[in-house]
Amino acid sequence: MTRAMAAVLLGALALAGCAEKTQQVSYSKGRYAGKPDTPAWAGNEFKNSRADWERAIKARNLRQNEYERTSGRGG
Repeated sequence: MTRAMAAVLLGALALAGCAEKTQQVSYSKGRYAGKPDTPAWAGNEFKNSRADWERAIKARNLRQNEYERTSGRGG
């Protein structure tokens, strides 16, 4: 009985892999035809300023630096 159930389960798992849809990127005339990406700095938080975004990323990276955090010099 358990062998039959194991065979059915194995068969079901094998067939489940066949139902995967292909994930092809569509290009038309050499250009990407998908959803356009917005820049990370676009929005209200950085007021569409790339410089503000870069400063925020640098500050975040410093806060993740263990040497800066434990020495008392960091923010």
